[in-house]
Amino acid sequence: MRARKRLPLLLLSAALLLSAGCASGRSYAPGQVQILETDGLGKKTTYRLQEMVPTEVSRTATLTVNESWQLIRSVRTGSAECRLERICVTKGQEVQAGDPVAILRGTGSTADAELKKLELSAFSSGQAEMLAWYSSQIAAAEALPEETEAQQRRRSLQLEYARLEYRKYQLQSDYTLKTMRDQVAELEAAAGEIVLTAPVSGSIHNLSSRYAEGDLLPPGTELCTVYGSEGLRFYGSSGSGTFVYGREVEISVQKGGRRISFPGRVVSSPEVLNELYPTNVILLEVDATEQDLPSNAGEASVTYTVLSDVFAVPKTSISTRDGISCVEVLIGDTVCTRNVVRGPAAGSLVSILHGLSQGDQVVVSSYNS
Repeated sequence: MRARKRLPLLLLSAALLLSAGCASGRSYAPGQVQILETDGLGKKTTYRLQEMVPTEVSRTATLTVNESWQLIRSVRTGSAECRLERICVTKGQEVQAGDPVAILRGTGSTADAELKKLELSAFSSGQAEMLAWYSSQIAAAEALPEETEAQQRRRSLQLEYARLEYRKYQLQSDYTLKTMRDQVAELEAAAGEIVLTAPVSGSIHNLSSRYAEGDLLPPGTELCTVYGSEGLRFYGSSGSGTFVYGREVEISVQKGGRRISFPGRVVSSPEVLNELYPTNVILLEVDATEQDLPSNAGEASVTYTVLSDVFAVPKTSISTRDGISCVEVLIGDTVCTRNVVRGPAAGSLVSILHGLSQGDQVVVSSYNS
């Protein structure tokens, strides 16, 4: 009976000691190893700690890439039918970016453009005459007598009406003039000369022989391809979700006994499909490099921030109890269990969205001795 009475007292004393330990507020430096004695067992426990400070959680991935030596660009006609006037290059010819490749002519009529110009000129002259007439109506209203109150009211109403009509016609005619000018520009463009230029510096390949000068070309006709000399492309068949379109990457290849690294970017991925490649291909592009690169496969890596300004702990420091994630926090000389809300993981780190504060000392590992 006496033992039963003593048990609650012992539990209460232990709880008070735990509370006192958790409130001591002792602080340790980041990564410091703190050795604590385990009371009554003759053992000591070593704790490795991590102080909580805001950080970035970044993800890194790698991709084995095969080299594609040349950057290939197609030279195509636009979205409208046109006529081929002249091909300016030959197969295998070296070109610089911006050099003319072909001269085309729109299928529109120059006579239609000239007719629309005459209509524009006539309407512009008519507008000037009409604005002058509306101005005369305003002047006539201003000249009305205003000796009596009725005359003043009549003059005021007619003057307001004349001004409103002037403004109304001005707005409508200005809109018509703009529309006619746009139509003239479209007709001139449809009948005008179109110069297709080399999109990159390199050599002309796959020059089409299907069309002769004077032939009509359907919209989107490919006339040739340019094998570029100013860029390199690499491709791999994995990394979906990490190597996404537009992301910067670091590419490295082995040359002799050393590894050469240079920056690149993702120009096609499963998120942005490229009709020339299977859907699982990651296509990378790099700018011109002075390095003479070997033809063997290399490796691409990408690092990007998953979350910023968050707390993060190693995966090994998180445990689960009854379906709830928790970590151990050292407060004073006492290790306390703290429930937390996990966020995205990146490598060996897991972000903590809730449950930790700046300066908390989280136990990342421990062992008994």
